[in-house]
Amino acid sequence: MRTPAYATARPRYGFWDVVGLMLRETVLMIVVFLVVFAIGAAAVLTLKKTYTAQASLFVGIGQEYVYQPRVGETPPFNLPQPGEVAQSETTILNSQALAQRVVRTVGVEGVLGEPGTEVQALRAFSNRLNVAMTPTSGILDLTYEDEDAERAARILNATVDQYLLYRRDIFQDPATPLLRGQRLRFEDDLADADAAYETFLRTNNIGDFTAAKAALAATYQTVFAERLSIEAQLNQARQRLTTLEGQQAITPAEVALQQDLNISAQDQILQLRTEREQLLSRYQPDAQPVREIETRIAQLQAYVDTGTAVGAREVRLGPNPVWVELETTRINTQAERDSLAARLAALDRQLVQIRQRQAELTDLESENATLASSREVLTASIREFQQREARSQAENNLAAEGADSITVLARAATPTRGRSLKAPLLALVFLFAAFTAVCVGLVRVFTRRGLTTVGTTERTLGLPVLAVAPVKS
Repeated sequence: MRTPAYATARPRYGFWDVVGLMLRETVLMIVVFLVVFAIGAAAVLTLKKTYTAQASLFVGIGQEYVYQPRVGETPPFNLPQPGEVAQSETTILNSQALAQRVVRTVGVEGVLGEPGTEVQALRAFSNRLNVAMTPTSGILDLTYEDEDAERAARILNATVDQYLLYRRDIFQDPATPLLRGQRLRFEDDLADADAAYETFLRTNNIGDFTAAKAALAATYQTVFAERLSIEAQLNQARQRLTTLEGQQAITPAEVALQQDLNISAQDQILQLRTEREQLLSRYQPDAQPVREIETRIAQLQAYVDTGTAVGAREVRLGPNPVWVELETTRINTQAERDSLAARLAALDRQLVQIRQRQAELTDLESENATLASSREVLTASIREFQQREARSQAENNLAAEGADSITVLARAATPTRGRSLKAPLLALVFLFAAFTAVCVGLVRVFTRRGLTTVGTTERTLGLPVLAVAPVKS
């Protein structure tokens, strides 16, 4: 006798088989649909109408978005785009710190409308606040939803106010006291550098290094030019003295000042001629007395014509004026030469001293440059930090007084029209209830045991069904 073998086969359903089987579960699906829809509708009908308050802000590019280094020169400005600034301000509006400030300002009950905890108020505030931005502009649209219209407007306005205060706090420049401290340290360093420089100048007997060096250079040029001039004058005086001494050597020291001549023969001739004239008045020209006088005159005239009748009878000598003048000029020239020589020696000594001083200043120049440059750098740094400190203090004061790049375009007003989600939520509940009922029907169909339809039996067993017997009750 053969033992029968049993094999488990999964029913193979067709589309119309599934539809037919689901129609058999219509009552179950209707019950599930009604239950789910009733529960969802009850939950939706408990929702209240919400009111949305709106506000608008314009966000400009302010000083806080321009990079300024603490030390050194300011690089060329690279301004951000309006969308980038708006994104940054959106982050501030959505920050937890701002939410805490708003909640603490309005109060937990003012946010929730009922007593609660701060955590609940923060969660509710974050869920109800929405910040929308336009990437190509700096306009931010703020909305806040609440069941109470006045509370929504009040909380949104408080959010705008706290946002303005909060961004002033976070954009306050904290570097002002740091800049002041660094400036004071630079001033202390400058005082030390000034003391060291003063000691250096006093030790080396210098008033002003640059002025001293320039004065030495100018003095050297003046003294050197004067030395050349004195040297030329000295050579001139020496040559003049030599010429005077040569002229004086050939000039006699004494000359005849006065000389008396012997002219008695001429006087006798004149006297004889006078007598002859007297005789002619009494005698004839050929008379003996007249001829005698003429003979005497002829003899004396012949004596005078020989040149020996006239001679020096008395000569007086004295100093030669030319020699005296040459001697006087020589003495003056010699004195001038000696004075010029002494002056030239003094100028040579001065030039040596000036060169030595210039050499000393040249040796001290590197040390002076180091000390002076340190003072200049510290002075420039102090000036720069004073400017930055003043600018930072002014920016903080302006920010504290509300001078920023945020403009409130529109504050929140109490909304007059509310919004309810009951209709779309009821539609969603209806669809969900229908979907749940269909799912229950499908689960019921596919979990049923046995072969329930002719088509399913034929597809599952691969055999034709010849007859169907009704199910007995």
